[in-house]
Amino acid sequence: RFGTRPPAPYDRDARFGEALAQVATIFEKADAQIRERNLPAAHETLEAARDVMAELRRRNGVVTFSDHMNAYHAEMEHLLEVGSKLADSPDGLMPLMARAGVLKYLSGRLRTQAPQDYAADAEFVRALEGVEQTVAALEAALLAQDRPRVRDALSNLKRPYSRLFLKF
Repeated sequence: RFGTRPPAPYDRDARFGEALAQVATIFEKADAQIRERNLPAAHETLEAARDVMAELRRRNGVVTFSDHMNAYHAEMEHLLEVGSKLADSPDGLMPLMARAGVLKYLSGRLRTQAPQDYAADAEFVRALEGVEQTVAALEAALLAQDRPRVRDALSNLKRPYSRLFLKF
């Protein structure tokens, strides 16, 4: 629909059609993976579409709430990848605290950058508070240098974010 006549501000982007074609290819691949019941692979594949669209918006000076959600998600995923290893490492708590600080900042951006209709929605507020509480629990565990609590807090990060993401 928009490949040949992009709407503003994308009408000045020479790579707009290319980005849409990339997303279509990614969707086709994910669709095949879903039909094969390979949901983890489809999830990873679809994240590539998110990245293509984020780059398209970035190139064109367009910022949406999704960009803030995606930034939090990317940092959370990174933290989950390295978190347990760092929690078990003798010198890992300080680097983990640094990563948790980034996540805390990004969760704050979810609050300050939320569209007005989201900020006024009680369900959004509750879901965001769930995200913020998990980040605060991780921070408290790290400050206490309580490795079992850190591992527990890490394991609790994803579910509240997923609820927020699915609804908003």
